[in-house]
Amino acid sequence: MIGKTLHILFAVSLVTATAVIAEPPAVGSAQADSNKQICRTIADTGSRLGRYRACHTAQEWAELRRQTKQNVDHIQNARPWNCPGCGP
Repeated sequence: MIGKTLHILFAVSLVTATAVIAEPPAVGSAQADSNKQICRTIADTGSRLGRYRACHTAQEWAELRRQTKQNVDHIQNARPWNCPGCGP
């Protein structure tokens, strides 16, 4: 009896929490979110202790991701063995 009641209470709270989470943000908050600073801790490659904190807006993070992807694509496509007559 108590177990069944607890299951029902848990289910009701789960449904309520899901409804709150799924609620779309207000229209005015979209512009406020674009200016909100997002900070991330970034580890230096090759170091266990080297870390730094970088803070940018969501739009700046997206631009950094785009630039990084573009650089990686450029490096991968510029390899000499990608050209048919250039490799060993």
